[in-house]
Amino acid sequence: VRCGEARARSGVQLSVELGAKMTANGVMSANTPAGAAPATPAAPVPNIAMGMGRAMRAMMAFQQIKADYDTAYKGLDDLSYDELIAHPKMKEVHARGAQKALEVCRANRGIYIKAAQFVASLQGGAGDHGIPRDYVTVLQVLMDHAPHHTFEEIESVFVEDFGKPASELFKEIDKTPIAAASLAQVHRAVLHSGEEVAVKVEYPGLWEMMSSDFGVFHTMAGQMRPGGFDLKWLVEDLQVALTAELDFTHEGKNAERCKQMFAHRKDVKVPAVHWPLCSKRVLTMEYVESARVNDIEELTRMNLRSKDVACKLSSVFAEMTLCHGFVHGDPHAGNVHVRPLPGSPSEPQIVIMDHGLYHTIDDSLRRDFCELVTACILGRRGRIRELGKQFAGPLHRYFPLILSPWFIFGSKIGMAEIKAAKNGSLPPDVKLKDIGDFLVGIHEVEKDNGDNNMLGVLHSMGYTRGLLNDLKLPERNRVKAFGEFATKGTAPDGQRPGSCMSPARITLATNWRKYLELCYVSTSIDVLAVQLNLLVTLSKPKNQAAILAAMGALAAVGYWKLRCSK
Repeated sequence: VRCGEARARSGVQLSVELGAKMTANGVMSANTPAGAAPATPAAPVPNIAMGMGRAMRAMMAFQQIKADYDTAYKGLDDLSYDELIAHPKMKEVHARGAQKALEVCRANRGIYIKAAQFVASLQGGAGDHGIPRDYVTVLQVLMDHAPHHTFEEIESVFVEDFGKPASELFKEIDKTPIAAASLAQVHRAVLHSGEEVAVKVEYPGLWEMMSSDFGVFHTMAGQMRPGGFDLKWLVEDLQVALTAELDFTHEGKNAERCKQMFAHRKDVKVPAVHWPLCSKRVLTMEYVESARVNDIEELTRMNLRSKDVACKLSSVFAEMTLCHGFVHGDPHAGNVHVRPLPGSPSEPQIVIMDHGLYHTIDDSLRRDFCELVTACILGRRGRIRELGKQFAGPLHRYFPLILSPWFIFGSKIGMAEIKAAKNGSLPPDVKLKDIGDFLVGIHEVEKDNGDNNMLGVLHSMGYTRGLLNDLKLPERNRVKAFGEFATKGTAPDGQRPGSCMSPARITLATNWRKYLELCYVSTSIDVLAVQLNLLVTLSKPKNQAAILAAMGALAAVGYWKLRCSK
C-alpha cells in the first residue's frame, strides 16, 4: 500500500483537481437565487489505502476467476471458438465467475456496482461472443437491488441537508427501500398533502469512497496499457460523468428538460420533481407504479405485448438521439420502466427515470448524424465515407457497423459480412484491436468538437439495444425507428418532434417533401431487409443447388419452347 501511495501521487492530484472542478461547476439548487454562484465544498482527499484495499479485493477475485478459466481450457485446445463457448464445462465456469464478480461488487459498492450494471446491459448484438449470458443474468440483480444502507444510516443525510429528520419532512416514509442502485437508494413516501412520492437518497460517504477509487484507477491507468491503449482518458471521462451524477439538483433539472422534450408524446412519462424537498443528495419525485421494460412476466400481467413495448422504446430513444441531441446516459432496465397508458390500457407508456447523466451533441453534429443514418439506409457510400470520417477519422468504415450491422452495405463487403449482418453480429474480421482503435479515434475527434459526447451517445445506444434484444425486437424495426427520426431530425425547427411550433407528425399538408422522404426511407429499409434475406439464402450450399437446378429447368423449358415455335 505504501508503494502504491508513493506512485499514486499524480493520480491523486488529478482526482482532487477533477473533483474540485466538477463541484465548482455543479448545478445550483432550486433555492439558489438566479445569478448566484453555487456553493463549492472542498473535494474529498482520496484515501489511497481504502482504494487500494478495494482494488485488491477485486484483483484477487479476478485472479481466482482467471485460474478457473485456465483450468477449464485444458483439454479443449482443439475446439473452435464457437464450440468452446458452447461447451458445458464453460457454462459452469461462467456461472462461478459471475457469482464471484457479484460478491465483489456487493462488497465494494459504488463504482463497482456501476460497472456491473454496464456489463449486465452490454449484450447488444454480440451474443455470448461478447459477454457470457451467465454474467448478464447474475449481475442484473444490481440494476435496482444492490446492497442498501439502513434507514438509520441515511437519516443523517436528511438532517444535514434540511435540518430535520425524514419523519418531519414527510407525512409517511417507508424505511425499507423499494430500489437500491450504485449511488443511491429509493424510498416510497407520502407528502403532507397526501401525494405519493419516491425519495432518492445518496449513500453516506459515497464521495470519499469514489474519490479513493479514482485515485487508484488513475494510477493503474497510467501503468497498464492493455493492447497498447492509453486508458487514462477513459478514467477521466468516467470520473467527470459520475461526479456530475452525485449532484441531484443537476438530475432534477435534466428530468424537467426531458419532460418538456417529450411533452408532445402521451406514450412517454417523466415523473415530476418536487423541488422544496430536493438537495444535492436528496431528490423527491412523483411516484409512478411501473415495471422494468424487459420484465416479460410483468408485461404479460399488464396485458402488454413485448413487441409493442420494444417498438415504443426504440422510437423514444431514436427521437431523443436524432431529434433532440440530449440523450439519457444510463438507460438500463432499472431506469427504463413501462406501464399501461392511462385511458388506453392495451398501449404501453415508457417511464424514464434516473436523469443524473445525459450526453449532448450540438445541433450541427446531430443533423450530420441524421444524414449519416439516412445515407446508411439508402446505401450512399460517398456520403457515408464523408460523414464517417467526421465522426471517426481514419476508422470511419467501422462507424456504420456500430449503429447497426444492417449498415454493412455502406462499405466493401463479402458473404461472411452479409451473414453476420443478418444475424445481428459484427463482421468476423473485426478484432478487439480494431474496436479499441475506433474508440480511441472517436475520442480524439471529440476533443476537437467542444462539449459533444458522441462516444457517450453510442454507449447509450448500446444500453437500449440490449433492452431491445431482451424484448426480441427484430433489427428491421430498430432500423425503421432510426430511419423515421433521422428523416424528421433534419426537418425545419418548427416541424421537428417536440417543437413548440407544430405537431410531431409530418404530413403532406405540413411538408410534402419531408413526407415523401419518410416514405422513401421506410421503403428502402424494406428493400434492405429483402436484400439481406435473399443474399443469405443464396449463400447456403443446399439452396444454391436447388436454385441452380431450377434455373437449369427453366432454361430447358425455354429452349424446348423455342424449338417448338420454330
